[in-house]
Amino acid sequence: MYIAYILPSLRNQGPIIVVKSLSDYLIQHGCEVDIFYFDDLQGMSFNCVTRRILMNEPIDFDKYDIIHSHCLRPDKYVVKWKKNIHRAVVISTLHQDTYRSFRYQYNSLLARLFTWYWCWLQSRFDAVISISNQLRDIYNKKIKTDVVTIYNGCPVDLEMVRDYVLIDKLKDIKSRYRLIGTYAFVTKGKGLDQVLKALPELIKYAVVIIGEGPDIARLKQMSADLDIANRVFFFPYQKTPRNYLPYFDMYVMPSYSEGFGLSMVEAALAKKAIVCSNLPSFYEIFPNDEASFFELNNIGSLKNAIGKAYEAKEDLGERAYKRSCEYFTSKKMAENHLIFYKRMMDRLNLSE
Repeated sequence: MYIAYILPSLRNQGPIIVVKSLSDYLIQHGCEVDIFYFDDLQGMSFNCVTRRILMNEPIDFDKYDIIHSHCLRPDKYVVKWKKNIHRAVVISTLHQDTYRSFRYQYNSLLARLFTWYWCWLQSRFDAVISISNQLRDIYNKKIKTDVVTIYNGCPVDLEMVRDYVLIDKLKDIKSRYRLIGTYAFVTKGKGLDQVLKALPELIKYAVVIIGEGPDIARLKQMSADLDIANRVFFFPYQKTPRNYLPYFDMYVMPSYSEGFGLSMVEAALAKKAIVCSNLPSFYEIFPNDEASFFELNNIGSLKNAIGKAYEAKEDLGERAYKRSCEYFTSKKMAENHLIFYKRMMDRLNLSE
């Protein structure tokens, strides 16, 4: 099977991490994989050919059995060149609640317009993979093609390449405080300001935020204004931030909107207790009290969830680990993708 993945860049972010896990597995199982991307940003290394492309530059579409795009520009690219795609199955992935994601960037009118446009693009594909049942149910009628659920997955084992200077700093913080950790591309939608607002009354706790993004400066100013700057630690982008999960007491994911909590699953596979907002997509991942949930914008609820997670961290971590091993490993995700690719190819062959 020949597979092309079309990506916005190779940057170390959720959809790219997913494709990295997929390609590693598929290559090991005899597939030929090529990666195409638009933006030349520092990012992940793949075990296959990677090539930068332009929107007006067609690739050799007829080389592939599957062409699978991720994110808006890649979807636009595939639709632009669809008349040149004669034999491949074309697939997109729905990675987020599209409207909510746009709503945090634009007013409601623009968010609705951009959502309609993206759904129209995805309707031109042979199928769309949703990363949760919740997203599938929201967009099933808006996207006029087959929408199926395949959960994302994460590697079980941590990598050994680590920044030992950062590790020493984390150990020092943990020796003095109960350590709440998180990592992300930091935007307002990640909801981390809620954690800072809770911290003044959680005097035994410190917060570590690993990553970069447009909301970092605001959070630093907030920590100073709340007089908690001595307990809020910002560390820059790390290529593999999950390697530092062992040094957290708990992982927090207070997002306002997420299609799938990929880093939350990474924390679960490291047996960490998880504190997360009460999003339906998060309840779908951990429906049986495997995480400590809080009500969005309710700081009292968040403080209670943090306390609960710390007191029951071993039990919560073990239960989240068992569920994630069953449903959310990269191996399970890749197996499900491969089964779906073969089914779509069989359907295309029958229709010819």
